[in-house]
Amino acid sequence: MSLKQVGEREDVFARHYKYDEAEVIVADFGATEEEASVDILEDTAIVVFEDEDSRQLELELPKGEAEAFMTNGVLTITVNQ
Repeated sequence: MSLKQVGEREDVFARHYKYDEAEVIVADFGATEEEASVDILEDTAIVVFEDEDSRQLELELPKGEAEAFMTNGVLTITVNQ
């Protein structure tokens, strides 16, 4: 899934910022009581939401070294070039 596809959902605010040395991807999934975690595998970010029915979202990332974290429903991924 691409960031564009995530951003097209009405319940998610998503942006992709490009800087000289890094790209930053931000997606706001909204305040939620469910637990969420994010892992980076090569050029894919895997976001797992733990609730009654676990669900998973995979985001394609640009090339580079990526770091990700999720706080209060906001996913932030920084990809250093």
